[in-house]
Amino acid sequence: MPSIPHNLHSFAHYASLYLGAIKKSPNQPSQPVRARYAREFLHDVGLTFEGPSKDDIDRIGPCIYVANHSSTMDAVLICAIFEGDLRILAKDILFKAPYLGRILRLEKHILVHRGRHASDRNAQIRADIRAAIDEGASVLFFPEGTRTRTGALGPFKLGAFYNAIQVGVPIVPMVITGTFDAMPKTTWRIKPGHCTLSLLDPITDENDGEPSDETRRAQALADKARNAIEHALRAHSSEDV
Repeated sequence: MPSIPHNLHSFAHYASLYLGAIKKSPNQPSQPVRARYAREFLHDVGLTFEGPSKDDIDRIGPCIYVANHSSTMDAVLICAIFEGDLRILAKDILFKAPYLGRILRLEKHILVHRGRHASDRNAQIRADIRAAIDEGASVLFFPEGTRTRTGALGPFKLGAFYNAIQVGVPIVPMVITGTFDAMPKTTWRIKPGHCTLSLLDPITDENDGEPSDETRRAQALADKARNAIEHALRAHSSEDV
């Protein structure tokens, strides 16, 4: 099993390669370069993975993805698979981290403030999401709000679903498996293994003539997305037994 110093050194190495490549060729799309080095990092720390093809993702078009959140490795796995413009909502402290902060800013990921007065400071998020969709990008939320400590799926916050209604794009549930076993929230050690990312059917807002009742509509979207993800996670667990 790779050591924690090895894992940190490996991340810094591949992040540096990515940043150097973008600096050398600033006019090239950054996302395929990022995906390449994310894949090499996963290989280096002993994680194999599988997920949808680029064509499968491109066919969906701009949307709001929602995923279960089990590990720090979730974001790395997503970055290894998605070669298009995907903006992830990430907490403010990550934008201050060495290497990672530069990558987040470079690829226009969306900053989420935590702590006191966070609600007022997050007023810009809705505009950032609309701008991303208008630019042809998709947006990713982890609607649980934080990584699970137990592996179980937590309750969903409604932000992703309000934004899907307001921007007029579908919700696409994303199911991630294997990352909790590889690196749960309680450790920085990465255990070699296999991770998967699956995309479920898009879910659209069923407006029944009450456009002002966004809370009810957002909750309905959240319930459908959570149920779909939970069902897929249970099916995956059954296959592993």
